[in-house]
Amino acid sequence: MRIVVNDIAASKTGALSILRDFYNYVAGYDKGNEWVFVLGDTLLEERDNIRVLVRDDVKSSRKNRLMFDLHTGARYLENLKPDVLFSMQNTLPRGYRGRQVLYVHQPLPYQTWKSFSLFKPEEREYAVYQKLIGRMIDLSVKRADKVIVQTEWMRKAVIDKTGVAGDKVIGILPDIIIPDRQRDWASAVYEKQDRNRFFYPAGEILYKNHACILEAAGLLINRGITDFEVAFTLNKGDIPSLGRYPEYEQVRYIGRIPRDEVFERYRREILLFPSYIETFGYPPAEARAVGGRILASDCPFCHEVLNGYEQAAYFDPFKPEELANLMEKAIKKELFFKAATDDRYVGSVPGSSWEKVIRILTKQDSI
Repeated sequence: MRIVVNDIAASKTGALSILRDFYNYVAGYDKGNEWVFVLGDTLLEERDNIRVLVRDDVKSSRKNRLMFDLHTGARYLENLKPDVLFSMQNTLPRGYRGRQVLYVHQPLPYQTWKSFSLFKPEEREYAVYQKLIGRMIDLSVKRADKVIVQTEWMRKAVIDKTGVAGDKVIGILPDIIIPDRQRDWASAVYEKQDRNRFFYPAGEILYKNHACILEAAGLLINRGITDFEVAFTLNKGDIPSLGRYPEYEQVRYIGRIPRDEVFERYRREILLFPSYIETFGYPPAEARAVGGRILASDCPFCHEVLNGYEQAAYFDPFKPEELANLMEKAIKKELFFKAATDDRYVGSVPGSSWEKVIRILTKQDSI
């Protein structure tokens, strides 16, 4: 069976991680199908059963990308003669004739708790995705034979907004793969946990909401609580708008760190997660998998990922004083008395969620 994967949009952060995870699973576990990946850059290597076609001309401008999605893409992809087209970039090419499966991982058009403005420069890009590209995603959902999303809240939101049949949209929870060394440690007795050290692994995206943490830190300092540390996986200056806050000595910008260190911090420190827009919150799921302690935004995706987990507390991501109150309680040992491992979101086989996706693509699974 020939499966064409269209992901010209992937280039960085979450979309690229999803593409690489899927590619690695296909390369390692699926030898029975012929795969063609259509990308906008040289991101993957060809294998015996994997071809990689690079359309950097499409990726070179938003206009070219729009032309491909609306006019030229359908014919180009049809000429590859796929048995099924798998689009991993939230949209389908208009006019494509053939079976097509859509992977939607863009939550902006489907969340309802934040409306971005086209008139605010710092929000304009997000508003375009929410209000304009969101319409293209809705139309793609309606045209697709099957739609795959990552969570139940997203499945319900897509169905409610587009009006498609419930059995057309399938939720497949992503795998959380713990590094080998951390997997061993996760089941061991905790030697030490720091109650005054906090950690937020997130990139320079507005709705990741680093500002909430900075405001909470300022509130703690004003209360006379100064013996704490917050680590951001950013370089100072990555988010220019944060420059309006004082340079608190308690806040450290440590830049990107190895995955093993991320999990070590999950185990020993307290995860802060003020993001208010996610399809699936990876950091809370990862911290949960190793029994970490979590202060998370009071949003549907966090409640779904952390459902039933006792080492989590919630705050309104638009009210920094709520986060400051929880941080103070944690520092004073009034929260998180005992940590326990929890493997609900740990894939027993690396990439097992992708196996479910392939079964849908190849019609081995009727869900």
